[in-house]
Amino acid sequence: MTHPIRRVPYRTWPGTLAVLLAIAAYVGGLVFWDRHTPGDWALPAGRTVEIGQVRFVPADGWRMDVSRSRPGRTLVLFKTSHRFVVTLGEWAGGPDGPVVRQRRLMERGQGLRIEGEPSAFFNAWGLEGSTFAYYGSRRNGRFWQVVDLRRRLLAQIDCYGPGDGLDEALMDARRMVDSMDIGAPA
Repeated sequence: MTHPIRRVPYRTWPGTLAVLLAIAAYVGGLVFWDRHTPGDWALPAGRTVEIGQVRFVPADGWRMDVSRSRPGRTLVLFKTSHRFVVTLGEWAGGPDGPVVRQRRLMERGQGLRIEGEPSAFFNAWGLEGSTFAYYGSRRNGRFWQVVDLRRRLLAQIDCYGPGDGLDEALMDARRMVDSMDIGAPA
């Protein structure tokens, strides 16, 4: 006659406790990191900021959104509920292609209305590009674009936010675009 195999009981609570402590330490560490890592940085007044090969002087009162900015690719500044976004990319086409694509994306994809045709702009450093204004139910703004064919660089600058306070934000944005230069060491 065979006897059923009798299992020897063993304790599971030490392993369970170790797993729970590891989870608590991991989650607690993430919460600590989140609370002690700033989501935005104050930018020093009058100091030049570089993103890739583009440099400019931010207007007073604008702060950098750390979570949305990507080193060398995207810089997001904010002041109240308005945003100033500089995005860099590589471009191998002609000088007008990205403006047409961006307008189409804003009109069809985001439901924004474009005011008129893009117009040329020149800043104090000789930088030239295209710009246009746009309007929507919750988002209004101005878009600037610079294409440097020699460097194969596309710089897109977008200042947007709600209509309340937009005029002041756009004045700051124009000062920032006017201080912009391409040619910083990459």
